[in-house]
Amino acid sequence: MSPAPQTSRTAPARRRARTAARLRSSAPAPAAPQQREAAESVASDRPLLSWVLVTDDSGRTHPEARWI
Repeated sequence: MSPAPQTSRTAPARRRARTAARLRSSAPAPAAPQQREAAESVASDRPLLSWVLVTDDSGRTHPEARWI
């Protein structure tokens, strides 16, 4: 079995080089999500389905579909 290859750089220098290369090659940060238009501002000739949170008599909140 042959000995491991020797390099001129020390182990910490090799680690720094790999870390820096990985940081440079990483994908750019994703763009921030855009706010949707309010359901009331969308002009349409057909009704739109919208979800709202409704609180019942016992104080629990549940989603409910509404046509606007």
